[in-house]
Amino acid sequence: MPAIPAEHQEPFTDWVRDDEADEATVEVFADRAAPFALPPTLFGSFIENIGDCVYGGVWAQILRNPSFEPDYLSAFNLSEACRAGRFVTDPTFAYGYVRIEPLMEEPGDRFFRSSAPGLPLPWEPLRPLGARYEMRHGDAANGPRSLLLMGLNEHEVGVRQGVYLPVHRTRRFVGSLWAKAVKLSSGDSGAPDAPPVMLSVGLRRRDRPDEVIAATEILVEKGSGWTRRAFTLDMPDGAIAPLEKADFCVALDRTDARVLLDNVLLWPADHIEGFDPEVIEAARAARIPLLRWGGNFCSGYHWQDGVGPLEARPTILNQAWGLPEYNHFGTNEFVRLCRLIGAEPQICVNAGSGEVDEAAAWVEYCNGDATTTEYGALRASHGYPEPHNVRWWEVGNELWGNFQIGWQTPEGNGRRYKPFADAMRAVDPTIRLIAMGGDPDFYEKWHAALIEHAGADLDLVATHFVIGTFPLDQRPNDSTDAHAHRADFAVPVGTGRVLDKMRAQFEAAGAPTQGRGVGLAFTEWLFWSPRLDVDPCFTNLGGAVCVAGFLHALARRADFVPVSNLSALTWFAGIHRQRGGFFITPSFLVFGLYAEAAGCRPVSVRLRAPGHDITGGNRRLNVIGDTPDVDVLAVDGSGAAAPFRLRVYLVNRRLAEPLPVRLALDGLEAGAAAVTRIRQMSADNLAAANTPEEPNRVGWTDVAPPPGQSPRLRLVLPPHSVTVVDV
Repeated sequence: MPAIPAEHQEPFTDWVRDDEADEATVEVFADRAAPFALPPTLFGSFIENIGDCVYGGVWAQILRNPSFEPDYLSAFNLSEACRAGRFVTDPTFAYGYVRIEPLMEEPGDRFFRSSAPGLPLPWEPLRPLGARYEMRHGDAANGPRSLLLMGLNEHEVGVRQGVYLPVHRTRRFVGSLWAKAVKLSSGDSGAPDAPPVMLSVGLRRRDRPDEVIAATEILVEKGSGWTRRAFTLDMPDGAIAPLEKADFCVALDRTDARVLLDNVLLWPADHIEGFDPEVIEAARAARIPLLRWGGNFCSGYHWQDGVGPLEARPTILNQAWGLPEYNHFGTNEFVRLCRLIGAEPQICVNAGSGEVDEAAAWVEYCNGDATTTEYGALRASHGYPEPHNVRWWEVGNELWGNFQIGWQTPEGNGRRYKPFADAMRAVDPTIRLIAMGGDPDFYEKWHAALIEHAGADLDLVATHFVIGTFPLDQRPNDSTDAHAHRADFAVPVGTGRVLDKMRAQFEAAGAPTQGRGVGLAFTEWLFWSPRLDVDPCFTNLGGAVCVAGFLHALARRADFVPVSNLSALTWFAGIHRQRGGFFITPSFLVFGLYAEAAGCRPVSVRLRAPGHDITGGNRRLNVIGDTPDVDVLAVDGSGAAAPFRLRVYLVNRRLAEPLPVRLALDGLEAGAAAVTRIRQMSADNLAAANTPEEPNRVGWTDVAPPPGQSPRLRLVLPPHSVTVVDV
């Protein structure tokens, strides 16, 4: 049996590597608990204005580009839309850039159908009547421009947009639009007593404008200027099948009237304060204690764009991702979301294009007194007289990357942090600050510069690891998918060892890491692959195995890493809304069961099991020696509000072979060693995933406890699986 170097042993785990063993033995010492409890903030999540994370995710409003703006997509995304015509955001493609749906029409058909008559994407003409539209600049209810809809005496003229609706749970939809009747000629005075313009708003069969599913009429009085009109649409039962696309339409029917349209919004009637109810329910069930609002978008985000009346906020290009930023989801919406799901808010300020005063003003807007501070009074004028009391603040996001707006060098980041910290703390000395550090594979210079320039003022330092499978064209010649997948499953082990090195760097520089000394905040982590149907990825079972491994590594080091944020609450490894349907990824289901361990203490484990070494594996952690085939985390729940006395989490990293395990539970008081529940997550294929069509394909399955409820039991861990044993 090979000897295990001390640096390859995990905290609270004594591993004896036995590659000849045909089973693993695990001894859990319930009376040997860590001196620290797992802070709830270790089980934080993350949200960013990317892809379908906010719009199309947690935010329930359905329509894209509701204010008819021109800069809807970046050049890259626009070229993709032009190439194939139909486009959706897809988390498996370039981190949220547009990915094309399977073609159901000629390439470019949708794109040209919109652009030829002058409509902005993704709006399309209701009928092929040519140019009956014009974008009007300088006359709009929201933003710089509106859409002129020109009726025609003998035809119906309108606009439409393909939408997916959550008809599995509601058939009622509510919305609003801004409209203004336009004077036709000198003979049309536009006087209030002139005949009003009648707009038809409704839902129709996709690409079949004569098949009306639900409709209502809206009166637009002439001479009244811009007016907001609300509407309700009730669909007949069974009119649209789940996951079927429909057309949302606004039309003028056989009239010469002309109307300006702006800011057209559509919501399911069961939304909760603007949020999707299924997302809210699932997020509450996951017990998320901390929600980070950050990501690449925040390096170009200016918070005052997203406060005040929703319909007065500008739509701009989200430069980070080449997608529109409607600013419907701003500071107050984020805080409301946190309150709805029971999480504390964590905000990442703009340290890219933003400046110190802007960040300090944001703290004051959130936490300032409404009667004595300028920005606290502004918040009160927006309907929130009581301070939000946001305690967690992060200074910048991934400023090491030249893809980041206003990116920095290690030295520049070190110098830039302290002025931000000083100004933000001057507004509220009680906040906790997170400085932006480096990723596990290039952290040394970044952390050294922070220590040099901030020193004792450091509170927490952020690291990220959004890491993927080694690309096929970069793998060693002898690498196979199996080798790559074993390397993927080893990444959490290698990451944990790097976290130990980060801690050693701080301590060697004289920065204490105990108590309220400097700590680490793992504010983004995610495992992804461009081949989600082959490799471990955030949406499939393999990704869930990686999530469990990461949580093991973080929990054992929670005295140094008190904060972490899994990417993400919605989309990525979280809750998905797709094509009107709803499902939860295996990764998020695993995350929710681990979050129940908040407040528990890790306990010591003795493990005897086979292991393996990885060389030429994942490109960012290429060599990882001594990876145990089974990973074990045990926690004591006796001093916490946990639904167990002792819980044992087990991960089988083997790709194809089950692994028998003999589990011994020691150190429990007499009569307390009854196994009450065993759950497993497994599937034949590590790429098995939940989808809108099969939302429950991968989940937790109860396994009958062994007869007799013995403190010594034998389990069989399926390949690439996670098992949870409650005592």
